[in-house]
Amino acid sequence: MKFLKNKSLIAFLVATVALAVSPLSHALSTDQQQPIYIDSDTQNLDLNDNTVVFAGDVRLTQGSIKINADKLVVVRPKGKEGQEVMIATGKPATFSQVLDDGKKIDGEAESLRYDVGKQFLEMDRKAVLLQSGNRVEGQLITYNIKTQKLSAKSANKKDRVTTILQPNQTNK
Repeated sequence: MKFLKNKSLIAFLVATVALAVSPLSHALSTDQQQPIYIDSDTQNLDLNDNTVVFAGDVRLTQGSIKINADKLVVVRPKGKEGQEVMIATGKPATFSQVLDDGKKIDGEAESLRYDVGKQFLEMDRKAVLLQSGNRVEGQLITYNIKTQKLSAKSANKKDRVTTILQPNQTNK
């Protein structure tokens, strides 16, 4: 396993998704203090571009956070720590996390992109968020952590955005 230095990136990514599905739920508070481990078939570092590419059955864990992808790219613009961009791709790329209330959140999309500096998550192509039986599906799901705004869009009028809320969840 390999250790990624900026361990708060993935925790923030998954916590952001958790907030998108359930604004009252919080990501497992101890996850952010845990090291990030990344297993992959290959890893390539480009010091000129400040880019690390993990490829082939990529498995990332940080505490209760789990991300599986075919490829994970981490880019840090030179001289701009805290401005990293992470892109996980797969058929689909998946993630899961246990929240402080013990509930689990799951998500998937063909592309998960998180811009740390802008605090912006984008789930593209066949995006799905699941928590406690609730489900949001769309071609593109975005979440802005600063403004706490979620947006789900379809690719066209034929493929619509779908939300399923369980009755016991909407009454609480």
